[in-house]
Amino acid sequence: MDSLALTLVIVFAGVVLLPPLARRIGIPVIVAEILFGIIIGKSLFDLVPDHPTIEFFSTFGLVYLMFLAGLEAELGKIRWKNLRKALAIGLVSVAVPFTAGYFIAPWVEVHPLLLGTILCTTSLGLILPMLKEVNLPPRLSRLLLTSVILVDILSLFLLAFALATIQGQLEFRFLYSLIGIVVLFLVPWVINKRRLRRKITSKLFRKSYFEMEMRVSFALIFLLGAVSLRLGFHSIIGAFIAGLLISEILPMRTLESEKLQSFGYGFFVPLFFIFTGAKVNLLTVFTNMDNITLLLVIIAVGMLAKVVSVTVASKLSGINMRRSVAFGLFHTAMLSLVLAVADIAIRLGLIGERLFSIFVILALVTSTAAPALGKYILGKEADKAR
Repeated sequence: MDSLALTLVIVFAGVVLLPPLARRIGIPVIVAEILFGIIIGKSLFDLVPDHPTIEFFSTFGLVYLMFLAGLEAELGKIRWKNLRKALAIGLVSVAVPFTAGYFIAPWVEVHPLLLGTILCTTSLGLILPMLKEVNLPPRLSRLLLTSVILVDILSLFLLAFALATIQGQLEFRFLYSLIGIVVLFLVPWVINKRRLRRKITSKLFRKSYFEMEMRVSFALIFLLGAVSLRLGFHSIIGAFIAGLLISEILPMRTLESEKLQSFGYGFFVPLFFIFTGAKVNLLTVFTNMDNITLLLVIIAVGMLAKVVSVTVASKLSGINMRRSVAFGLFHTAMLSLVLAVADIAIRLGLIGERLFSIFVILALVTSTAAPALGKYILGKEADKAR
């Protein structure tokens, strides 16, 4: 059996076996998939060869992940009554970590805009299921969700600006491209505002055996991904907008049946996480004391900047201290977008294997430790209330 076939057999076995194993251990499935990739990759067994097929699966997995992020960030979940408070929390959640990353970047030896963008991200995909488990009043759950959605959108704009600046493409035409992207972002909002879902679904999605929902979704992913590239941005921004658009035009029965999420999280997205883990080389980090120090500083700065800033902003918004700290910890859960930025950066040659590995470890630590602490604090508050 050649190396590619052997790799794919092992990887697909992992895709099947990891979810029940992760539930038994009590860790997020995504974290288990990255750890599995680390085991079969450069860090240990080195079973993942450089091959166009693996590159395709990994790239499309990333694009589909951002499509699902847009799908989960449907504008209908934003509560406009809470928008002022959510915007204040979201802006602080972006600005303070971005500034912290910008200032430590020369010591890390990475472009300041890139490190700032990485540290200001959060993970909507982790927050959504977590809200079902924690003891938060509906009003505060909606406020947290809205602020996280805003952070995701702002982070994508920062990523576009950072990549254009680093690659020397920040010319006057970038302004026109940015306006084009903003217009694309406004299309789902207009559909939501004008309540056009019923009109669109009645014409496009009559009952058939041809899975029109899936066809339209994939067509939009590729179309808006291509438009995004044409405008000078990465295709993940177009995929995110496609997710926003699909969440507003698909019939509610389709969204509720979770067809698109099941297809993505059951196939393409796990491949991205596994192959991302396979690129990590732990030896480059943990065999050098300077690299270990660098890792600890990045984790400390990233987590403290998020927790402190969001806690203060939440407290000023009228939330009690325990819940404010929990808000800060939930905003610290950086996973999907950190991995996306790290993957794009290493493909473009903006970072090396050492920093890529450090950023993946940052994502693993923040996505496990921070939510666990946040849930523990809210659990203590519930116990005290009882």
